[in-house]
Amino acid sequence: MLFKYDKRFYVAVLVIILFNILLLNLPLTSVFGFEFSALNSLLLIIVSGLLIISYLKRKEAYLNKILIILPILLIIPMVISVINSLLITTCSLAEGFLFYVVITTPSVLIGSTIGLLSFYISPKYPRIVLVILLVSIAVIPVIEIYYNPQIYFYNPFVGYYPGTIYDEGLEVSLRLVLYRLINIIFFLSIFYSITKIISHKSRINKYLYLLFISIVALLFIYCSSSLGLSTTKNRIESTLKGKCYSQHFEIIYDTSIDTALLKDIIVNHEYYYFELKKYFMDEPPRLITSFIFKDNFQKGELFGSENADVAKPWLYQIYTTAGSYDNNLRHEIAHIFSASFGTGPFRIAHDFNPALIEGIAEAAAPLYNTWYIDQIASVAYNNNYKFPIVNLYKGFNFFGQTSGLSYVYAGSFTNYLINKYGIEKFKDWYGGKPFFDLYNINLKDMADKYYVYLKEIGLTDKKYTAQYYFSRQTIFSKFCPRYIANLLELGWSNYNKKNYSKAEKIYSHINSITNNYSALYGLVLSKIELKKEKEALTLIDKEISKYENTSYYFSLELLRGDLLIRNNMYNEAKIQYSQLNYQDPDLHYNYLSKLRIDLSQNDSLIYNYIIGSDSIKYTLLKSFNFNVYNYASFPVIIDLAVSLHKSYKEVLSIFSRNVLVDDIYSSYAAYYLSRYMMENLDFQNAKNLAELAVGFNNKDGIQIFMRSHLLKTDWIYSNYLKVMDNVKYVSN
Repeated sequence: MLFKYDKRFYVAVLVIILFNILLLNLPLTSVFGFEFSALNSLLLIIVSGLLIISYLKRKEAYLNKILIILPILLIIPMVISVINSLLITTCSLAEGFLFYVVITTPSVLIGSTIGLLSFYISPKYPRIVLVILLVSIAVIPVIEIYYNPQIYFYNPFVGYYPGTIYDEGLEVSLRLVLYRLINIIFFLSIFYSITKIISHKSRINKYLYLLFISIVALLFIYCSSSLGLSTTKNRIESTLKGKCYSQHFEIIYDTSIDTALLKDIIVNHEYYYFELKKYFMDEPPRLITSFIFKDNFQKGELFGSENADVAKPWLYQIYTTAGSYDNNLRHEIAHIFSASFGTGPFRIAHDFNPALIEGIAEAAAPLYNTWYIDQIASVAYNNNYKFPIVNLYKGFNFFGQTSGLSYVYAGSFTNYLINKYGIEKFKDWYGGKPFFDLYNINLKDMADKYYVYLKEIGLTDKKYTAQYYFSRQTIFSKFCPRYIANLLELGWSNYNKKNYSKAEKIYSHINSITNNYSALYGLVLSKIELKKEKEALTLIDKEISKYENTSYYFSLELLRGDLLIRNNMYNEAKIQYSQLNYQDPDLHYNYLSKLRIDLSQNDSLIYNYIIGSDSIKYTLLKSFNFNVYNYASFPVIIDLAVSLHKSYKEVLSIFSRNVLVDDIYSSYAAYYLSRYMMENLDFQNAKNLAELAVGFNNKDGIQIFMRSHLLKTDWIYSNYLKVMDNVKYVSN
């Protein structure tokens, strides 16, 4: 029997079994999907490479053996995961098979070829050569990510890596299939030719042959950008087409971005640079390159991350979308400033510590929505969303929590250290000096002092705010996250194409196997479009309690109120809206619920608003503000006007009377209108409204947010012409 005395085979089988048992007990890899397939691909490459070297070293008939052994080794992980899936999970086996076939199946060919090549290069030391080749191939994506503006990569070991954990959706794309086919052709050609050479059926100079292989590999790497397998700066520039230079930035932008918005984005770059230069008491030694994509999809295609804005401090590059510049731009620029005291080739915190890396950017951009970073940290701490600071700075624990909680604590603790002890000491800690040597106290004792500070801030009555911001699941705790995310994307694609029946079926399937807010929300909306309002209300009444302690509960409360209106249950709807307004989880839900309460004074008015299109909503709210302002409606009117592409002149005519600020709604309305004015380059009026917005002293701390906006409008009002005079546009 072939395997009767072959200990190598049994050792390989044992290693693979133990490895896969481990994977079954880890998040993401416990399901038959991408991560499981990618890690098994890597393992099988190493195992098959070592096996073929062993057979060659002993001059055994390696070809016959590997044709039997390697398929068996390939099947073992699949069988283990499929059995586990059938017994424990209900993720898609079809999707798992597709990942396994495309990513894992080529691994045995790739590993065998690398092992064969290693023996061909050095029959005496093939295992050393194998390690060198494996490391060399593994280094290629590191080099690509280091020098190119991308965070994704294609690689023979794992097929494809998406770049971040924030984009949950991941599927086998045509590009990945083509890449794997290229892998198969390349490695199969090498395997066949070396087999012929070793068996003396072909003669070729070894060094010429190795040179030829190297040239082919390098040519492929060079051409990979043209194939969409990597992204160079030139590729992004040729796609976005827009480019300009300001005093401190090279800005590469999509030419579809509105001209006024682009100018606002440019001046915001310079304002944040001005503020961060004061904060860090330093500045970057060169221009910062800022890539502005038109939307998340374009950013995902070219950069690799749809949902996360990113900075590369070592390249002095940041990557954002046009819609996120007001929220994330300062944070990303702060990462570039931190490069001056970062360490290593990536110019980041010592030991790649994510809490230090993100903490300094959060502290330098200390507004978290409308909250100051220390205040929202106090909300978390004083309402039992605690994360020990000592643990936060250990390894990669930063990613084990809800991202909001990790970012908030890291940012607030950094802010505490800098405000109390100065930024220079923090820079030294960031660069690798021991905490105790700098602060004369250990991290745990410093954390205890920080907790006292958070308690003193108070905000103990913000249970619902804490729930809204910090009760989200991480990707590691979600059920079949890749499979569900792909189904959700398909559902929303059908919904947006008005294929409501198909969308309903997809959402219903998701809702039947797991609690998923997006699926429930999509299912309700689909039923509404299919005129099944009673079914939709019955569904949400049945399901809403499952989300009572999550961030999503408040959105479902608002949706339930709207469904009650659709079913002519006006009194019940008013109670629902009032409950949401009382909970006050966030200012966004506060003004949305307040607007509905105000509209509910007239049943036909609220009904027409809820069932109406965006155009009808806009017209209705415009009339609603004709005689007396309803300040809770200001943000909604402005958002509707932007989506409907209303002219600035028309929108401004709605707000022709004086704005009086005497409560949270009028204060935020003044801010929102001021921001809209800035986006349309009306800086004088924006400044006037910003001054009004700070007039209301809110105990929850929105005052800091409002003052920050006023400082920005004042600076831009005074410096806009100077900034734009220095801008030079480049034609592509």
